[in-house]
Amino acid sequence: KCKRLFKIEIICLDFSISYKEETVEFNENAFMKMENLKILIIRNGKFSKGPNYFPEGLRVLEWHRYPSNFLPSNFDPINLVICKLPDSSITSFEF
Repeated sequence: KCKRLFKIEIICLDFSISYKEETVEFNENAFMKMENLKILIIRNGKFSKGPNYFPEGLRVLEWHRYPSNFLPSNFDPINLVICKLPDSSITSFEF
């Protein structure tokens, strides 16, 4: 079978802060086929869980209120230039 990859390089989601904040149901494997993803910016969202995977080529990671206590264990941040995780639950960075 042919492995189908998405050519998406940038994702920028900015959820409006509403009176009644709802939790976004997140597929923890959402980034698995996004090998070309370079920039990921997520603001003002409340997510049900964090990702299991980030692409190796990720250069910018900005996720306000990152929903997990850790980054995916298989993530090698060798290409990461900017990492902003304000108001997150991250307890430590171990790579």
